[in-house]
Amino acid sequence: MGRGWYGLYLGDRVVYEEIEGTIVKLFALDKNKGLLLDDTGNEHTIVCEYCTKIPPKDGLLTFRPLSGIQYTVLLYNTDDFLDVYSFTGDEIEDKVMRIVTNAGNEIEKIAVYVRETASNLNSLYQEIKQADFIQFYRE
Repeated sequence: MGRGWYGLYLGDRVVYEEIEGTIVKLFALDKNKGLLLDDTGNEHTIVCEYCTKIPPKDGLLTFRPLSGIQYTVLLYNTDDFLDVYSFTGDEIEDKVMRIVTNAGNEIEKIAVYVRETASNLNSLYQEIKQADFIQFYRE
């Protein structure tokens, strides 16, 4: 796996050795190691390979955004324009949903990126095609 961390991202909800929590750190030097914050606020060092990802139940995003993390959202419009937005983890779901609700038929696809602090590169978190979000559009 080229990226490492066995497909886990910051903000993912996982189960590791019967401990459920949220991934809050992925180590740059060991791409199989992370830090899990459980529901009681305790931190646990984890081996990513042995984690089971818990997908979000509702909504457009397939990952759980972390508060305080900056996400870049690219909206590829059907008229060949590109709109670029920047949202924090606290607001991304509401803002993207509001955009889709109001202009979903004009958007071809949505790409969500996050800046990884370890590599200082933008990493694609999710790409959403129009067929996946058009049911949220209100005419």
